[in-house]
Amino acid sequence: MSFDNIGYIWISAVIPFFILFSTRAYLKNNQWLGSFSGEKRNPAAFIVKTVFFSLMLAAVVLAVAGPRVQYEKAYFNRAGIELAIGIDVSKSMLAEDINFPEPGREMFHVANRLNRARYFVLNTTAQLHGEKIGVYIFADKGIEIVPFTNDYGYCHYIVRYINDNDITIPGSDLAKAIRTGMSMFENAPSKSAKAIILFSDGEDISADKSVVSESARLAAEKGIRIYTVGVGGGKMALIPLRSEDGTSIVNYLLDEDGTYLKTRLEQDTLKKIADRTGGLYFRVDEDNAPAQLIDKILQFAKDAEQAKSIEIAWLDLSPFFLTAAIAFIFLEMVFTRFCSVKF
Repeated sequence: MSFDNIGYIWISAVIPFFILFSTRAYLKNNQWLGSFSGEKRNPAAFIVKTVFFSLMLAAVVLAVAGPRVQYEKAYFNRAGIELAIGIDVSKSMLAEDINFPEPGREMFHVANRLNRARYFVLNTTAQLHGEKIGVYIFADKGIEIVPFTNDYGYCHYIVRYINDNDITIPGSDLAKAIRTGMSMFENAPSKSAKAIILFSDGEDISADKSVVSESARLAAEKGIRIYTVGVGGGKMALIPLRSEDGTSIVNYLLDEDGTYLKTRLEQDTLKKIADRTGGLYFRVDEDNAPAQLIDKILQFAKDAEQAKSIEIAWLDLSPFFLTAAIAFIFLEMVFTRFCSVKF
């Protein structure tokens, strides 16, 4: 324990003198009372009053001296969190079956799934404060486009200005998407909080669906949680092909047989991926979903050792001593009342 104003401690030297003079005064008064009336006062009342008043005085002196103790305090360090953001860029993400908020329409002129996912990513990065983020895109394979960084402005620029027509290709492999996200953590600190945020409509080209579950299991073993964000509507929708300037639809995507391809959001696949790793599933059009997503990630990250920062802090004990002084005064009044009995 240390004191901010240790010089005030010397005031406590008056306490022994107070006890001495109080005792002498009590004995003298008791002697006079016995001489005139033949009665004596119960010493218990005097002892209680003197003890509690002395304790009160000592507590006040200590409070004025500014006592404090040093202790280790754990702070939540968001810099120990690493997020890999994966965006599905398969052709099905060009479907225009998604609700698009007005601010997003001003930013992206085509209201398709891919742009809705990109708008969600931009709102998500706006919730970050110190976390490292990396961005990759995936379809039949995954490609890292932004390595882990704290430069949110750069990520914002890259995500916003991805050219839809240049990157979209048929089919998405969710197993490879998960493994691409995992590969981004290869050089990450072992004790950091790691999470993948996967934006997709949930459609998968894998012939063996168990590989998706296996990839999610491997991520969970490495301590990586996957949070999936479903993009799209629940009903079947066509995939429009727009003109180069994006102002008009010129056709709809056809399969190899010449029939129109249809797509819809496959929520079950995305939910299973999240559940397998301890993550959560969100819909891209849920109210306040970006903030809820980051909040859930922060709750998970608080248990990660790398996200904790231990620092030395000081606890001011003055309020505790002042509270004790008030308690001593109260106790003195209560006990004195019951002890003030003549005999």
